[in-house]
Amino acid sequence: MTIEVRYYSKSGNTKIIADAIAQAVGVTAKQVDDPLDEPVELLFLGGGVYAGGMKRKIKKFLKNITAFQVENIAVFSTSAGDDTIYAPAKEILDDGSTTLLEDVFHAPGEFLKFNKGRPNKEDLGGAAAFALNVIKKLEANKGEAQ
Repeated sequence: MTIEVRYYSKSGNTKIIADAIAQAVGVTAKQVDDPLDEPVELLFLGGGVYAGGMKRKIKKFLKNITAFQVENIAVFSTSAGDDTIYAPAKEILDDGSTTLLEDVFHAPGEFLKFNKGRPNKEDLGGAAAFALNVIKKLEANKGEAQ
């Protein structure tokens, strides 16, 4: 299975989670400015939630994705609250050409006096487990389809 990890991180919190996911699946996490060079079966896409929304760089990246490039997307987020980038990503990908998986990972991110020390080791372990679980589900679904 071809897998890529892309992220946008303003504070560094999302990069930490992206690196944990990438390590778990055996790839290198890259920023959304780095284009996809080949078709990808699974893209892990991450971003922080800032003022309740997704940053323009992630929106632009999503809008430029084609079904030829990416088959499935699993999103992950960090934020001071509980918000994720799932809803805005779903809105952008509403044409159904690329499957936005319902599996979502969120980790609290340190911001000002909130969530001190986060993401932490438990968050990183959760991110790795999330990634491996997504792959397991996709492989099981692929096996059932054959």
